Amino acid sequence: MADQKESFEAKDFGWMVAMSLLFFVLVAVGFWLEYSTDWGTYQRTFPGLLGHYGKVEEARNFRAGIRQIWIPQMGVTDRCVTCHLGYEWASVLPATIAEPLKPHPMNDWLAKHEFARFGCTPCHGGDGAATSVIGAHQGGRGWEDPMLSRALAARNGLTMNEMIQMRCNFCHRHDVATPGMEQINLAKQLFKKKKCLVCHVVEGRGGATGAELTYEGDRNPELLNFAHVRGERTMFNWNVQHLTQASVVSPGTQMPDFNFKPDESRALTLLLLSWRRLPYPPEYIPDPEVAAAAMQPSPTPTATPTPAATPPPH
Repeated sequence: MADQKESFEAKDFGWMVAMSLLFFVLVAVGFWLEYSTDWGTYQRTFPGLLGHYGKVEEARNFRAGIRQIWIPQMGVTDRCVTCHLGYEWASVLPATIAEPLKPHPMNDWLAKHEFARFGCTPCHGGDGAATSVIGAHQGGRGWEDPMLSRALAARNGLTMNEMIQMRCNFCHRHDVATPGMEQINLAKQLFKKKKCLVCHVVEGRGGATGAELTYEGDRNPELLNFAHVRGERTMFNWNVQHLTQASVVSPGTQMPDFNFKPDESRALTLLLLSWRRLPYPPEYIPDPEVAAAAMQPSPTPTATPTPAATPPPH
């Protein structure tokens, strides 16, 4: 009986040792995975950077971990700032610092769109909830909701400034024209000039000959025919070529060939893809009349006529 008891204890001891070793291995793997994250390297570097530029107290109080900008009223959860730690330190850190620790450049747009109120992805796209470079930057494919980049802009014949105007129009949709949005402004002029509402419905107004365009930016690319499209099979490329020569891209269509210039087709495509169903509350939508007033040229001051000299008395 004693021998049988010792036998069970020997077996249990072996299992306990094996499970203990497995536990320590899993803990070690967990620590290694946490330490080797994409953002871990940047967060270990950032305190030293702050200290180097005089923010010693801030560097001392810095704590590593996932960071995020949460804006529930917009449905935005942006963890981009877990890596892009210098985003709001433009007054301290120089612009020559490499990404992702480089501060966000200050401009007129940023002055009106605070990080805490707008976040990152409403302007820049990408997957804000991701905590890896691939997940955040490459999660979007084509033009569904990609992270905007200079490479993506250049691939479609645009500059970064021109491409980001598409996302500006999410909120500025009802502006007749918006300062700093030359591409979208051009597209709105063309849309009106070519009388697109004769065939297309937009927000309940227009004809029923063509497809409704109210939420064209949400259109599923699987519904498009790419058989006659040259180059990449993206929503952007399909729209550019369709707007230029609809009869080529969609044989048998009733839409005329407008033969737009390349810059006009790209501008109209940016406009169409900006028309999306988004959960932005009314307080985020600007007053179109304010934008219209800002577009008006400043009145040229009229020179006050110099009174004629009074002739001396005779």
